[in-house]
Amino acid sequence: MFESLSEKLKKMRDERDESADISFKPYEEREPAIDAAYEKVERSAPIVANTGDDASNIELKVVRPSSFEEVGTIADYLLDGCTVVLNLEVLDTASTVRMLDFLNGVTYSTDGDIKNVSKSTYIITPHNVDVSDDK
Repeated sequence: MFESLSEKLKKMRDERDESADISFKPYEEREPAIDAAYEKVERSAPIVANTGDDASNIELKVVRPSSFEEVGTIADYLLDGCTVVLNLEVLDTASTVRMLDFLNGVTYSTDGDIKNVSKSTYIITPHNVDVSDDK
């Protein structure tokens, strides 16, 4: 009355059309599109915002990491009290998630704040800098 599982599988295997040929295309890896203007940007010169007070200069670092190995340098900027604009458009998804997890930990430990300003750009601020979202 009831068929066993192995009998059902055997029946399905026998009924399968053996002439159907299944082929898979290999995955084509592509390099991410990099804007030529970004390649010419000098990353060594920091941007300094002056608030009018001689003692309260805010240093702003704009970084566009190409690998996870650069996370230490970015963390050092945050630990030094710099505001970091982080552009992650060149990184793959796994490296992006890993970098954001690490930098979220650094930001939390310094009582800072991290905000997403576009699809792949974040601004990370120390505890003494506030970024408002005016709409």
